[in-house]
Amino acid sequence: MKAEHPLELLRARTMKEKYPQLLGIAIEDIAPGYARVAMDFRPDMTNIFGMLHGGAVFSLLDEAFQLACNAHGEVAVALQLTIYYLAPAEPGCRLLAEAKESNATRKTALYDCTVRQSDGRLIASAQALAYRKGQPLPLTPEGDLVEKA
Repeated sequence: MKAEHPLELLRARTMKEKYPQLLGIAIEDIAPGYARVAMDFRPDMTNIFGMLHGGAVFSLLDEAFQLACNAHGEVAVALQLTIYYLAPAEPGCRLLAEAKESNATRKTALYDCTVRQSDGRLIASAQALAYRKGQPLPLTPEGDLVEKA
């Protein structure tokens, strides 16, 4: 299946993904090589010290990365993601993760990623490397995975 509208296919698929739903992650913007997603810091996302769990920050950033690298309409998977946690998020804040493609070849693409509070405070920074499989997105217009024969 050749994706006619990869951005709409990704939006539809993300609406059905259980993990982003669990965290309350929402797409704010998406374009080929770019994505911005948001999440509210809820009390059930804290670590043993009462701060936002690093796994929640990573998950938000990874969702932006996943969308940005697949928004070209072809399957891309993560090869490496290196994250730096720079500051604790304030309880109850809105968090924004952004992934921007900084370099791309036929088979790989590098992304610069950040997580910020809605007031602009930098919470985490990352670089992520994607492998491009050269296959169209296996998604139906309803956001379901195309079943393999």
